[in-house]
Amino acid sequence: MHDIPTGFSLFREDLEHVRRELAPLWPELRGAHLFLTGGTGFFGIWLLETLLWANEAQRLGLKITVLSRTPERFLTERAPHLRDHAALRFVAGTSADFAMPAEPCSHILHAASESNADQRADWAERQLNSAIDGTRRLIEMAVRHQSQSLLLTSSGSVYLPSDASDASDAMRYAEGPASLADYVSERSVYGQTKRTMEVMTAVAARKHGFNALIARCFAFVGPYLPLEHNYAIGNLVRDALEGHQLVVTGDGTPLRSYLYAADLVVWLLTILVRGRTGVPYNVGGKEAVSIGELAHRVAAVAGAPADCVTIRGTPVPGAIPAAYLPSLSRIESDLGVRAAIALDDAIGRTLAWHRLRAGAR
Repeated sequence: MHDIPTGFSLFREDLEHVRRELAPLWPELRGAHLFLTGGTGFFGIWLLETLLWANEAQRLGLKITVLSRTPERFLTERAPHLRDHAALRFVAGTSADFAMPAEPCSHILHAASESNADQRADWAERQLNSAIDGTRRLIEMAVRHQSQSLLLTSSGSVYLPSDASDASDAMRYAEGPASLADYVSERSVYGQTKRTMEVMTAVAARKHGFNALIARCFAFVGPYLPLEHNYAIGNLVRDALEGHQLVVTGDGTPLRSYLYAADLVVWLLTILVRGRTGVPYNVGGKEAVSIGELAHRVAAVAGAPADCVTIRGTPVPGAIPAAYLPSLSRIESDLGVRAAIALDDAIGRTLAWHRLRAGAR
């Protein structure tokens, strides 16, 4: 039976999973002051709640400062349960213009990014400016505060199709140099601004002596993942929850892999504490699954009939499927992390969380 502890919005089993998995690392964060951008988004809420849970359970004495454009709106409309946590404080603003906390921050986690959910024409310019200006501002804070580490949540979008290994490795992307391509597409602009942020952080780290930690993030599933944005698994979960037909508009062959959010937190905090400075780590799932298979697995876990899945496109005979898959060799060998929560279990927990929340309203 899933339950949600008082003062939190995530399942106890997920909060406990993160606490147990990171048991060897918590002493290294004792007494830390963490500064978090993007703290009101999918990554951010998971980081916040799991850190607050561990803070209480392990008596870590953490302080967490969260940057948000509208803290009061977040605490009123989305997370009233977080309002009274003594370890938590908020700063209003954006990553480019926020007022730095007076008390030095030992660790900085930069998880903010510009959303293109509304498909505005100026998104590319906003993404580029916020990436460069925001990273510059956080580097300035890391230097001023003599921070120990700055963790940048980059993206698998830094890779181009030519960066993938051969088909024998399921077209997975390995961390390495990549060329530049079409600057105006959303994926390229997003990916190349993330790469620019990586370079800026690494250059500053070499000069000023803090750790530049880079997590190249791929695809994820779990509570708080937006269901209305352009995430295939989020859209499928939404349709399953609403009892609708699960429609795949393409041919269903593109390959993806998904990491559950509780494992995501374990990996990000492991990078924060144990990662090598200036070395990018891919973060994502290991099991490759086609979008068509994913639709059937969501339907099965949701208890929906098999015929509720519709795949509109027809695969081209002999065509190699498009793939967005990380190579995990580096992070597994360097940091020893593994995905503990299988995909079907991750889908089941996500569905259960949404159903529980809907029942509580």
